[in-house]
Amino acid sequence: MMQNLLITFVDQNFISIPLATGMEQNRDFGKEFTFNTSRSGGPGGQNVNKVSTKVELRFNVIESVLLRADEKEIILEKLGNKINKDGELILVSQSERSQLANKEKVIEKFYNLLSKALSPKK
Repeated sequence: MMQNLLITFVDQNFISIPLATGMEQNRDFGKEFTFNTSRSGGPGGQNVNKVSTKVELRFNVIESVLLRADEKEIILEKLGNKINKDGELILVSQSERSQLANKEKVIEKFYNLLSKALSPKK
């Protein structure tokens, strides 16, 4: 019997995925993130031209040690338009005025995308 895959958020850097056996496996993807910052064109007044508030998150799907092979295939298929030729999932946030807020937002965006990609079709 196949169990539905459901991802729940434990906190900002963990997701909990129930396994077929009924046990949950917590995964901290934060160690596999790479962040780049640059100047943003968003709100911020004069500060926008001086401070790097735009945050880019890179996550290498192919080299991830936390994803199983079947999960990698699903992610590469469903999120292919956000993955470069090196297998990196690239997400950007620049809507907030601070680098920290944009970092939190892009991490949240990552987990939402991962959750949606790995959720089974109804």
